[in-house]
Amino acid sequence: MLQFTINRDRDPNSASLRRLLEAHVIYEQMVAAKKFSLHLLAIVGVVIWVGAEWPAFLSPQLLDSALALWVGLLFFAMLATVEEWLWHRKVACYRDEHQAKQKEGAG
Repeated sequence: MLQFTINRDRDPNSASLRRLLEAHVIYEQMVAAKKFSLHLLAIVGVVIWVGAEWPAFLSPQLLDSALALWVGLLFFAMLATVEEWLWHRKVACYRDEHQAKQKEGAG
């Protein structure tokens, strides 16, 4: 289990550290959502490939559903990628802000 020690003199209410940690947690959730959607995209892509390679193997309705699911997963993966990038920027901003407060308190 991770434990953090907070110097209350430098950041009395721990606001900058709290924002940094919360943003990092959300960033990691976006990374996980992107990875999960990309894995599902690959699995559904295999189903579509099998249907394209052997048309008699899968029904046209199943292929249409798989293609619709693939498109939905693609949009979800793109959205998760954009969210990941935005939260990565927020983490960097909050980290810089927190480090500036630490230096300000030390100086």
